[in-house]
Amino acid sequence: MQHRVLQEAGPEYDELGSRLTAIAEVTSPLIETVTGLRLPDPAVIHLMTFDNWKKAHEERSQQRLLDEAAQFGIGAPGKLKAWHHRSFQLAIRFKFWPMMAGEAVDLVPGCPELVIVPEALRHAGLLNNDPALHKLLAHEGTHLAQYAANGGGMWDDQESFFRQERGVADRIYAFLLEGHAYWADAQITTKIFGTPVTNDGPSPDASELWRKLASHTFPQETKEGLLHSTEAVAQLIDNVGLDVFNQVWTQPDLLPTMADAEHPDAWRQRFTSGQRPASSL
Repeated sequence: MQHRVLQEAGPEYDELGSRLTAIAEVTSPLIETVTGLRLPDPAVIHLMTFDNWKKAHEERSQQRLLDEAAQFGIGAPGKLKAWHHRSFQLAIRFKFWPMMAGEAVDLVPGCPELVIVPEALRHAGLLNNDPALHKLLAHEGTHLAQYAANGGGMWDDQESFFRQERGVADRIYAFLLEGHAYWADAQITTKIFGTPVTNDGPSPDASELWRKLASHTFPQETKEGLLHSTEAVAQLIDNVGLDVFNQVWTQPDLLPTMADAEHPDAWRQRFTSGQRPASSL
């Protein structure tokens, strides 16, 4: 397994790039051991400036929308609705960017990366917090392993502007993807530090902007949802075993639905009984 660090955030972050490379050497083998999934080879860590990150997201989402509209033959009203949805998504992303320590994305289709905007780490007060950086690489590295396990199909469905046309309107991908990544990073950081790294409270070095954003209801509600999904995934893995759980990456009918998020026991039963949800089409 190889790591490739693209350090394009400015020379002041060269040392961060070197530290992340060293941390990845520790976290990556544990990701594969804990999850039973393989990382992409090479696993790419990409440090970007905010402006380049913002531009890359704008271009990627625009191209995705245009490609999907052509694929599904979407007319003018449908495309206009999708453009409005895109604008809303980008506005949320760009408003809360200081709270995004890192993300696993394919800004170039088919090329998943762990993208980090170091200025966001600075706002969060985590630039020199090694346990937090281990958690970050363990968490986002797990997302890269998820991507590799299904060839990125879940990302295409999750980010789709036309989920009804894709037949996945009732699937709730974040419930699986984030719940699994938080479960994994807790396991991995426990192996490294003897206890899970949680980052529950703000760092004493967090900026005023970070603290102001953290006080909004959106991140607070998101945190509550992530705790619920993490507990559900952990219980599911405990009940059915990792090998059975990992069928979810290659069997779309095992993906959780919105109803499953409310009643995780029903999701678990599908892994053991063969019961499948009805199609959303």
